[in-house]
Amino acid sequence: MRILAVDDDQFILDLLAGSLTAKDRYDLVCCDSAEAALTLIETEKTPFDCFLLDIMLPGVDGIELCDMLRQSKRYRTTPILMITASREADLMERAFYAGATDFVSKPLEAIELSARINSAAMLNDSLHRERDMRHSLAELTEKTKLRFEEEVVLAGTGVSTLAGLENDLLRMPGSCYAMTLVSIDISGLRGIHRAVSGAQFRAHLEAVAHAAMAVTEGMTLRLAYTGNGRYLGVMIGRGRLDRTEILTRMTAQLSQTWDVEATGTPMPPQLLLGTLSDQRLWSGLSASDELRAHLKSRDIEPPLSKSREERLFTRPDVVPAEAERIGRPKVAPERKPVVQQEPKTEKPVVRQEPKAEMTDPQEDELFAQLDRLFSAAR
Repeated sequence: MRILAVDDDQFILDLLAGSLTAKDRYDLVCCDSAEAALTLIETEKTPFDCFLLDIMLPGVDGIELCDMLRQSKRYRTTPILMITASREADLMERAFYAGATDFVSKPLEAIELSARINSAAMLNDSLHRERDMRHSLAELTEKTKLRFEEEVVLAGTGVSTLAGLENDLLRMPGSCYAMTLVSIDISGLRGIHRAVSGAQFRAHLEAVAHAAMAVTEGMTLRLAYTGNGRYLGVMIGRGRLDRTEILTRMTAQLSQTWDVEATGTPMPPQLLLGTLSDQRLWSGLSASDELRAHLKSRDIEPPLSKSREERLFTRPDVVPAEAERIGRPKVAPERKPVVQQEPKTEKPVVRQEPKAEMTDPQEDELFAQLDRLFSAAR
């Protein structure tokens, strides 16, 4: 355990050096002022596991030094024991407010000092284990995160996968039923998937599912999440579906129940509600086939690879060919300013009637008349 002791009393430093020896697995480093300690901390590559600080130090005192250490990300949780001969409540309160872990009273006793150090060591080990566990949990969460194109059962919402919805439809008797086949899409979900954790992404899907089920209460809605931010379902009933009203109510319900902490986003996404067909009567088999055919028609493009997704979301200058190939909108080329020109006034066009063509006899007669006129003029 690496310990930094800061005290201006050389006797105390010698006592600490005699008590915290290498055979007990202590690596003790001593400084006689806060300034010297700060300089040492900046240059040391190996971090310290514990600090022993005298409260009454010349210049920067121990409480100020404790506060400086707590402001450092490296030593935000490292145990800090204050060495003091005073038991003033105000002094102890200031030290604890600055981030002190415990106190060691002067004169120092070897047994008490060892117990305090061991407690600090146990606390430090516990903090390291907790930090490692959080890191491991974060890695595990990331590895188990749903893929964007992955379909999933949303437990507690009544939303299944497409296979589950098909099984329900195929169990229906062979006659026809009044159904409306619907789709719900979450706009911009791919960007949300990249920005939030796995649990927060699932919270988005569950929130939309709850909103859809809440506004259709009293109706028979069976819904499946098919991946890519899309839900497919059937609304059983003779009444015509008012998409505008349902979408308005769904959006309002989602806004009212939106959990910023659970989803990791400040506001709910935009939803798109559509119908797959104008047909009103379906058998369970025909409805299942239509849902599957619609899903295949929407999934003609293969899912994005990790590298292509990284390129598209990290580069603002996406080339149009790449954008077109994956079905994303093209990046509009930069438009040059248009110089306004005075409109040209067009001259009126005089339409001329086409001249009638003369035949050969008519031409002969005309020339004969001209000859007679010229003869008369002479």
